[in-house]
This record gives sequence, C-alpha cells and structure tokens, in this order.
Amino acid sequence: MKPLLEIQNVSVSFRSSDGDVTPAVSNVSLSIQKGDVLGLVGESGCGKSVTAMSILRLLPTPPGQIDGGSIFYEGEDLLQLPIEKMQRIRGNAISMIFQEPMTALSPLQRIGAQLVEALRMHPTTSRTVNNLPPNKRGNLSRREAWKTAEGWLTKVGIPDASERMYAYPHQLSGGMRQRVMIAMALMLYPALLIADEPTTALDVTIQAQIFDLIRGMRKKDTSMLLITHDMGVIWEMCSHIAVMYASEIVETGTVDKVFKDPIHPYTKALIAVIPGKVLPGEHLPAIPGQVPSPGDYPKGCHFQDRCHYAFDRCRQDHPPLYCHGDRSIRCFLAEENP
Repeated sequence: MKPLLEIQNVSVSFRSSDGDVTPAVSNVSLSIQKGDVLGLVGESGCGKSVTAMSILRLLPTPPGQIDGGSIFYEGEDLLQLPIEKMQRIRGNAISMIFQEPMTALSPLQRIGAQLVEALRMHPTTSRTVNNLPPNKRGNLSRREAWKTAEGWLTKVGIPDASERMYAYPHQLSGGMRQRVMIAMALMLYPALLIADEPTTALDVTIQAQIFDLIRGMRKKDTSMLLITHDMGVIWEMCSHIAVMYASEIVETGTVDKVFKDPIHPYTKALIAVIPGKVLPGEHLPAIPGQVPSPGDYPKGCHFQDRCHYAFDRCRQDHPPLYCHGDRSIRCFLAEENP
C-alpha cells in the first residue's frame, strides 16, 4: 500500500546575505501510512521543525532553500506543485499546529475572524463538510462557520468561547493562543495533521484533553506527524518513531521495537533519560555535551563526540543509513550487528 506521505532524500539549507550556506536538513526520508502516527523526536536544533515546514513549503525563501529530494502526498510531488494548488492543500488536506502560535496568528484580526476564514476557505473540498450535520454540508455561511469555530474553542478547553471569539491574539494567554491554533488545525478534519510540539504551553489536564481530541481524529483516519521532545508522548500516541539528530534521521522503526531494543546510541540515550525509568534515589542520567551547530558538524558521525560507543571509524567516516526489515539505523554498530 502506498503511503499517504512519503519524503524522499529531502535536504534543506539556509543562505546568508554573505553567501554562507548552512545545512539544516540532510537527505531525510520518512513515510506515513493512512491512519498512522509518526513521532519525530530529537533535541532542539536537530532539524525537526524545518522538516515539517518543508512539507507545506512554508520556509521563508530566501534564506531557506530546499536543495533536493521529493515530498509525495497521495502520489503528487508537493515540491513541484504550483503555489495555487499548494494553497488549497494547506490547512485543508494537510494542516499544521505550529510551535509558536503568536507568529502564526494574525495580530490584526480577531480570533473568530481567523477561524471563520479558515473554515470558509475550503468549504466544499475539506473533510469538514462530511463531519457536519447533513443540513449544513456544502458552502458554510458565515453564521454556520462562526458557530462551528466557537464549538471547537470549547472542545479545546477555552472558557467563555463566545467572548474569546472577539478577542485579539495579544489578549489571550500563551496557552489559550496555542489552543486556538489547535482548534484551527483540527476543525478542518485534515487527512494529515502535522503537530509541532502542540502542547508545550499547556498544563497537564489540558494536554490530556487535547490528546484525547487527536485520538478521536485518528478514528476518522487522520494521519499525523507528531514532533515532540517527550518520549512518553511518543509511547502513548505514536505507531512509528523517527529519531533525528544534527539534521539527519538516525533511527526509525515501530514504537514497540525501538523502545524495547534501541540500537543507535542517541536513541538509547533518549530513552535512558525518561524520568519514569529511574528508581527513587537514583541520579537521572543525562546526555553529555550538546547538539553541534549546523555547519559545524564533526567529521565522521555527527554524534561521535557525545557517544560512549564511538571508535576510530566513527571519527573518520560518516555512517550511512542501514536498513534491516522495518528498522533503519545510522550507525556502524548496525552494520556489525544486524
């Protein structure tokens, strides 16, 4: 079965006014089947958000530039589509919850106006239509769109939703703005939802509510790319996992297999630092060092200066992505022990 989304060898870089080129994503390949949830995990600065933005071609150009690769959605290469067709896909077939809602919401429009505009832009092609009562299918009137948007603000836990519809983004707290962004993404019932740290600004009870909503979307065959730092969320929400480090994918597989038997040292380290795995009185392990800056990656394996298993070959040669069945690992250990 063909995947809903297939990213093939995508590379992205940023160019400064002086002509310097900084790589941000290097030959990334990922695929998502219909109804699946792929978790993309890694520390800040690894290239996760840039990968997500590339799917919808939302990178500012310049300075961002997609240097190569393909991104197929239902058989069409999104990187080759005219911008008019991409605009019909954005927010409709593929929707995104952005990491920072203050930069994604217009400061000049009221919350209600932005939600209504999103609903009315795709009234006949969105799966929103199929999730409305029969008497409301077709082109939504402004009144119908307003009521639908207000209902979604209530679903994502915003109190006094009818009043908040008249507020401007700066009049809401960070958590409320994040919930508005989540409502805007979910209310269109996209076939693919890209969620970039969707619950960072939310308290634990609201996080649980949002993830319940997202689970409900899965029942409607919505696929998802979930970007997060929280390995616990990956375990709860995802069917597959991709681990990213320093612009590259270093390990992929099903969540069950990767958590049970992580192979790449970086994946092992991420799982080892999950707080719930440490017994009372024990020190929480930490990954030494930090992610290298783009353009300043060490020779050989990008992780070799933080890796307990590194040997001479790791410091000289860059490891390829070894594939073993449904697992892929960018590490020479995978070559020796398939």
